[in-house]
Amino acid sequence: MGNEELNIKELLELRRRIRERVNELRDELSMLESTLKVIDALIRTRSITTADKVSSKEELHLAAPNGEEVAKLTYDNDSIVIEFSKPITDQPPLRRFFIEKVLNGLKGEDEELVNGGELDESRGFNYEVERNSEGLITKIIIRNYREQRRLKRIIDALKWTVSKMGEKQGSETSQ
Repeated sequence: MGNEELNIKELLELRRRIRERVNELRDELSMLESTLKVIDALIRTRSITTADKVSSKEELHLAAPNGEEVAKLTYDNDSIVIEFSKPITDQPPLRRFFIEKVLNGLKGEDEELVNGGELDESRGFNYEVERNSEGLITKIIIRNYREQRRLKRIIDALKWTVSKMGEKQGSETSQ
């Protein structure tokens, strides 16, 4: 009987120590999760410029179906610059699809996140269209696209727009 009592006392002590350790680990986990939340919030609200961001510009040349270069797209982790080879009019595929549907759609998504407190306004998607003195579009600058899927969406939409603009010009010149 003495050995059984000793074993039970040892087991009770072991159980007490394990529970203490589990509670310590829970407290540590809670502290680490809180720290992660603070770090995530800081990342979202501050623009961190690192060496890889400064030097990681990518360039893409977009051509019409006839092979003529229409635009050069330069992007990094935060912004996209679309420079048109020749100033262009605010024609339907560019205005109705690319600007109104794609760019304004992304801007609207971010406005909802800002209004819901999920995104700092300074990190929200925005763009500006630069025009020359005749009102023709020369450049579109996009900021805070934030995600690779959005970058892909913008590039794919611009490629489609350029191809449609090329088709329209081709049918106008053949008439």
